[in-house]
Amino acid sequence: MISRNGNRSFFVARYELIALAIGVLAVAGGAAFYMMSIGDNPDEAASESVANVERMKPSETGVKAVDMAEFQAASRLVRSPVIVSEVAEKSESFLASERRVLCKKCRKAISGDIKVMPACPFCGEKQEEEKKVVLDADGDGLPDEWEKRYKLNPADASDANADSDGDGFTNMEEFLAKTDPTDKNDHPDYLDSLKIVLPLKETYMPFVFTRATKIPTGWRCEFFDPKQKDDYGRMGRTLTATIGEAIGESGFTLKGYEAKTTKRAIRGGEGLKKTVDVSEATVTRKSDGKTLKLVIAESKREKPMPVDVQATLAYERGTVKNFDVVPGSEIDLNGSKYRITDVKAVGKGARVALENSLTGKKRTLEALEP
Repeated sequence: MISRNGNRSFFVARYELIALAIGVLAVAGGAAFYMMSIGDNPDEAASESVANVERMKPSETGVKAVDMAEFQAASRLVRSPVIVSEVAEKSESFLASERRVLCKKCRKAISGDIKVMPACPFCGEKQEEEKKVVLDADGDGLPDEWEKRYKLNPADASDANADSDGDGFTNMEEFLAKTDPTDKNDHPDYLDSLKIVLPLKETYMPFVFTRATKIPTGWRCEFFDPKQKDDYGRMGRTLTATIGEAIGESGFTLKGYEAKTTKRAIRGGEGLKKTVDVSEATVTRKSDGKTLKLVIAESKREKPMPVDVQATLAYERGTVKNFDVVPGSEIDLNGSKYRITDVKAVGKGARVALENSLTGKKRTLEALEP
């Protein structure tokens, strides 16, 4: 710097000497401070420093140990993954990875969707579909979700045996049949409670057809009833009727007659044949209109022709009811009517076919004995 009178400033002219003097003073001050900190004996100061280092804990001088708890927990999940059985159906998200499970055989991770991957792609083992968790708070056998749907109480076990709609079936029976327990017109089939009682019974004609006589107005047919007494008190009574007349009090009416013959070989006659009367009388049962053709009997002692097979059906709801039925019979179950279309013996068992008189729905019941 130059002063107004043209001369240079004192500090500018001597700045190098000033800087050197400041440096020397700083070094001297640092040395004095060091000597004061170590005291008079440098060896004692060094020993104290070593002792301080030895007293320090490893955690203060080294790297802290890694916490393995989280790693161990993750390892356990890999070995035995927690699989949620009931998953809410939500739309897929690109932020959520596909749910995966371990193959039950090779223990490799595979897709948890059995519809997409029914078998393990690594070992081919077929995977089982996870069972849906069904909640039943009161333990009555009715799922909570089902009870809530039909306004029942999931915390009340007694409603399983109640009949909410009064159709004769308990709520449990409606649940098992997958019907609506609040709609009396929607219920299990009444025929589920209908059983065949063995053995079957066969019914027979009360008489045999024995003779036909030509009369001016047509034909008069004779029938023999072995269980009735005649006018003299002897067992066996002959009943007569013309076409259109009732055959005694048997419940049958003579509907028609047809004279017929056939040739039959004579036993031991070496090809000889004889003419045999095989005329037929057509009779009708008044109770159901069933029509039968009776072939003329060779003897009054011939066994009467079987009419039909009779079955006993037991309705086992509430008070047990028994029905004796033959083809054509009709039974009433809680207002629903069913017609018996067939009764057959099957070995020592039986088969009964029924038809709902209103809907036409058919059902067959069986009772088979070994």
